[in-house]
Amino acid sequence: MTRPQIYAHRGASQQQRENSVEAFLAAAELGADGIELDVRRTLNGQLVVHHDSHAEDLLIEGSHRRDLPGYIPDLGTALDACNGLRVNIEIKFDSPDVNELSNLASELERYLRSRAEPISRWIVSSFNHAIVDQIRELSPGLPTGLLFGRRSWLDVMRHAVVNGHSAIHPHESIIDDHLVRTAHAAGIDVNAWTVNDVERALELAALGIDGLITDIPDEVLGVLSDFQ
Repeated sequence: MTRPQIYAHRGASQQQRENSVEAFLAAAELGADGIELDVRRTLNGQLVVHHDSHAEDLLIEGSHRRDLPGYIPDLGTALDACNGLRVNIEIKFDSPDVNELSNLASELERYLRSRAEPISRWIVSSFNHAIVDQIRELSPGLPTGLLFGRRSWLDVMRHAVVNGHSAIHPHESIIDDHLVRTAHAAGIDVNAWTVNDVERALELAALGIDGLITDIPDEVLGVLSDFQ
């Protein structure tokens, strides 16, 4: 059976500061197939990589890039550090402003197209499905995924099919054989988050999921060594 792609959650976050250049480089050394990282937009329109809305009491969306801590990489630097790996770019967006949502979607899509790598190297995902829809409309060839937690997956599946998304990214706890078979029959990949139990990783791999996001990529790769 084919082994799912293993994505290091925020890089090798157990060994290095999460979402840092060092974490991305370390993930490659651990053998991860890909990186999952989080992108936010600063007040002056720069795309930076950070999970939380604040960094050392500074609201990222309300701060200029120059005022943020130096350990926060801009998106370009982060992607350079992920050289050769697949990258799952999760959009973090907390503002209710629809114009800001549109600005973030267009800036991210434009930046990814400007890079020398094929856009198939990226997959853009978010819990905010409206922004993923916008990315899809702007660049139909750019892989996109719908993130969701413990909720009905059928509604998300329908949304993915209707809007032409490449994948769904459900919480690992709701994934079963029925979900995987239904998604694959519709041409939709299934990427699970966040899988930090090796026995569960084995179960999900046996179900035929396509990707697995984890904080322990080296351990997961070890238990999946019998998969092709």
